[in-house]
Amino acid sequence: MSLWRIRTVVEDRPGRLAAVVGAMAAHGGDVVGLSIHADAAGVVDEFLVDVPGEHRTLLREVAQRSVTESVDAVPAQPREVGDDVTKALLLTARLRSAPNRLPEALGELLMADDARWTNLTRPVPEFPEEPETTLVVPAGPLRGVRLRRPDRPFTWTESARADALVRSILPPTGPVPTDGTVSTGGGARLDVRQACPEDAEAIQRLHARCSPETTRGRYFSSLRRLPPGMLGAFCDPEHGLTLLARPEEGGEPIALAHLMYTLDPGVGEVAFLVEDTWQQRGVGTALARTLTAVAADWGLAEVRAETVTGNRAMQRIMRRMGAEIRPPRHGVVQARLPVAGAVPAPRGGRLAELMSRPGAPGAA
Repeated sequence: MSLWRIRTVVEDRPGRLAAVVGAMAAHGGDVVGLSIHADAAGVVDEFLVDVPGEHRTLLREVAQRSVTESVDAVPAQPREVGDDVTKALLLTARLRSAPNRLPEALGELLMADDARWTNLTRPVPEFPEEPETTLVVPAGPLRGVRLRRPDRPFTWTESARADALVRSILPPTGPVPTDGTVSTGGGARLDVRQACPEDAEAIQRLHARCSPETTRGRYFSSLRRLPPGMLGAFCDPEHGLTLLARPEEGGEPIALAHLMYTLDPGVGEVAFLVEDTWQQRGVGTALARTLTAVAADWGLAEVRAETVTGNRAMQRIMRRMGAEIRPPRHGVVQARLPVAGAVPAPRGGRLAELMSRPGAPGAA
């Protein structure tokens, strides 16, 4: 028997994961670990499999059931069998007494071949491999850790894990606030807060002021008044987060922003509704940045947005944020945005102090 770490892109459809596991079982493979990742390619499943004898036939069977018809496989060690959450918590505990060992901890967390301090203030030559096989994890505004793993590209989920480990040892700042003031690119200042049931009528009036084209871009149909069930979900934190935006000087809400839970591990869905008279003034972008920071604070690996092909404004917002815009399918466009690192690392604290001393790792 030999232990292998096998990674493949599985179609996000009922029964496809079972087909991959069944192919492994047919060749005597014993799945002893499974991790589901979000990545640019889609849903990436990573298996830790105990394989009897020769493994190439098993890999060919798995590849036939993969979206990309390819499989990444590397030998694994028995010490890699275990719970990822337990490993991350133990690494956090270790780092609290020795934060200068962050590269070592990140390398262990992501099983990287190389992990070292790097200076974020000046260009650093890339490793000779593909960009996806290196990952830079900021640990403050000046320093970061550069990880290298040429045999398996880093996924968005792994980037989120690394970001969470770094933030766990930085000075505590509390969760990203959902109530406050944001500034738009056009210079407007908006008061933003979480919607509550008492906002129901104000939300209905906002929809009534929007044109059919605006509501169609948000809901795929022209809704002038929300059904009670949908309105209740917007104000229910069990479904996610809904933000209301008003001009700082007061008045009716002019925009809604949603960050909703999905059944895909580490993935949230975002959506926006901006009143027609406030469009093209940077409101959507400001709310998108706010929701992305909240998503990173929740530990999500990515956020997705779906809209009709004619909603160019939403596509521009997501593209400006760095999202991948997929080709239209059945009149729907999907944007996918990795969110790790969206929460700025706080200055100060023991880690920053250690890294700012003369001769600190990564210093010039």
